[in-house]
Amino acid sequence: MELDGSVQRAGNSMILTRSKPLRLLTIFLFYFTQGFPLGLFYYAIPAWMAANGRSAAEVASVVAISGLPWSLKLVNGFLMDRYTLLAMGRRRVWIIGAQSMIVLVLLGAAVLSPLPGDIAVLSAIGFVANMAVTFQDVGIDGLAVDIMAEDERAKASGIMFGAQVLGISATSAMAGYLFQNYGFSTGIAVAAIIPALVAIYGVLIREREGERRLPWTQGHAHQRNLDIQIDAWWPLLKASFSAMVTPLSLLLLPILLVRAMPAGAFEAFQPILATQIGGWTQSEYTSLIATAALLAGVLGLTVGGFVVDYIGSQRSLVILMVTYLAMLVGFALARDYWTNAALLSSIFTALAVYDTFVAIAVIPICMRMCSPAVAATQFTLYMAVANFGRPIGAAISGFTTRPGSEAMLYWTMAAIWGVGTVLAIVVRFPEENRAFREAAEVVPQGEGLPPTVD
Repeated sequence: MELDGSVQRAGNSMILTRSKPLRLLTIFLFYFTQGFPLGLFYYAIPAWMAANGRSAAEVASVVAISGLPWSLKLVNGFLMDRYTLLAMGRRRVWIIGAQSMIVLVLLGAAVLSPLPGDIAVLSAIGFVANMAVTFQDVGIDGLAVDIMAEDERAKASGIMFGAQVLGISATSAMAGYLFQNYGFSTGIAVAAIIPALVAIYGVLIREREGERRLPWTQGHAHQRNLDIQIDAWWPLLKASFSAMVTPLSLLLLPILLVRAMPAGAFEAFQPILATQIGGWTQSEYTSLIATAALLAGVLGLTVGGFVVDYIGSQRSLVILMVTYLAMLVGFALARDYWTNAALLSSIFTALAVYDTFVAIAVIPICMRMCSPAVAATQFTLYMAVANFGRPIGAAISGFTTRPGSEAMLYWTMAAIWGVGTVLAIVVRFPEENRAFREAAEVVPQGEGLPPTVD
């Protein structure tokens, strides 16, 4: 009898709905490992390519193609809602599969060992790795909304934001050092270790009691999941489209698109700027970027939300966009001083912090704009539009940074950013969040902070 009781207790261990610390740890671990592919393909690999003499256009191609999957997250959400293995929970089979794919892609890249000039191979690896990350991201967001108590969600959102920044920071610094001193294969193989351990952790946990850990083990679907499983998604898609084409929504979309363009552009060009113009080593650049990302994450977690709440979302957005515009113009005018290490360090750090704070200011506006009936899907659409700006920015950097005319990139970004700034000043968006509670229930993967690379 005692043995039977021990077996039963072992079978009921590691259940997320029964343990708040386990829930928060799960959110942290999976968001932390999201930062590994992001740190590799947005920072470490571009720096490695630039340090080995690749052009801005080549680096931009890899960054742009790697970022494309983030514009397709809405498709992921519909697939995950429509098709899942309920006996393993609503999200876990997708999360384990996506996490495992991240590991396999990184190990495959280590085996292939592409050279800095193998643009097609690097782009393909970056695309597949980030596709896996987007599925993991949507799955973890959905899991958080599914199992988190109401009073845990704010803390979970902070953990999501901070954990991903920590992952990006750690991977950028680690991979930059390993690429420079031990080669590409070693660096990317080492980067697969922690995601692999987290994939194993994903197998050990369960969402609710009685569920299977793996498809072939014993267990059954929880009745709660059977009751809420979504099968008819077409009416939701149609209603979401109607909500997206309202006048205020259409005016918000350009701001979202513009917001992400500089991030994509500078991720592609900054490695060139640092190593080929500034004379930095690869590891010096990746270390600075890692530090800047960490600073941005810490400031966002500690003071960003408080400041935006105190000033107001739209007012904060206007202040941030105006000062960001001034920063772009000032740096373009300072072209003759781009070899100055202090100037480069300052602009790289300032851009990272501003990108974070602009995101903190604009996300509440997106939430308030959501129609209650389709709030989650509409919010995901907004984030998809924002994510699409990143590869556009990377592509723009490819044809505006010819040797001798690199400042054109900053003038172009200033002009584009100016359009978004005017809209933020002129258009009055709602001040009340009328859909936040319902957004957590309509399509569960929709709530939660998006990735920092939005």
